[in-house]
Amino acid sequence: MTTLRKFLLDYLVRRKPQKAFEISSKLLGITSITLRLSTESPLYSDDASSVSLPMDEVMTPFVLANGHWQLEELGFFKTHLPAGPCILVDVGANIGLVTRQLLHGLPSIHSAVCFEPNPENHRLLCQNLRHLSQCTAIQAALGSEDGVLDFYEDTTNFGNYSMVEKAMHGSSFRTSKVKCLTATAENVLGAFSPGTISYPILWKSDTQGFDETIVTTLPDSFWERVHAGVMEVWRIEKPAVDYPRLATILGRFPNRYFAGAPDRILSTDEIIQYSKGTDYSHQDLCFVR
Repeated sequence: MTTLRKFLLDYLVRRKPQKAFEISSKLLGITSITLRLSTESPLYSDDASSVSLPMDEVMTPFVLANGHWQLEELGFFKTHLPAGPCILVDVGANIGLVTRQLLHGLPSIHSAVCFEPNPENHRLLCQNLRHLSQCTAIQAALGSEDGVLDFYEDTTNFGNYSMVEKAMHGSSFRTSKVKCLTATAENVLGAFSPGTISYPILWKSDTQGFDETIVTTLPDSFWERVHAGVMEVWRIEKPAVDYPRLATILGRFPNRYFAGAPDRILSTDEIIQYSKGTDYSHQDLCFVR
């Protein structure tokens, strides 16, 4: 080892240990890690003191540095819980960090179903939720039809996987094939026990440009039962969306706002015009009865 290389290695280990760990993991071919959590972490519980993470360049470095992931959803649902027990639907659940935080923090969520089509993410999802027996993890995407469809996977950000190729804008990505189920009430709610089927629904979707397709495919009978939800709206070219239907669905919820501006109630026209954009930006849309 040259003097310069030794100096750089010593500097990274002493001054930037997380960066040294990331570089070493890549060189050693490490694909996932188990992180022991602080008791203050919303991912922690007495029967689950660690979490499994993929070695990417976005999600895992953030969790290593902060001990949580996307706390905005936890804050939103905590503020807008229905009066009694409810159930959670998580579409694009990835490795289960959001669902895990919600079920740890909000005991009135009786049970949850998580949809994640990528095999490795689904494996980590099952590991991260195995202490939560009230969760069902389904290895499939949701869409407008049953089938095996193309799936685009960002090679540096394992949270950026999508059915929409345009979501990979500027990123290195690979393409795989995944199972897709039609977004029917039966396919989404079939995992819940009969005793909970009448509970209000909390909805969370995060599919990088495919949320509108999923939302508009689900029937009115499903949306009548949704109390509050968060969907990700991406401004990219996407499959044809039934925007009049999207307006009708969102019109059921008088409180509609982007997560960064909760005091500004949006019209359905504003939301649709935002969704039709193509500048590759995106926001979380919150909606509440």
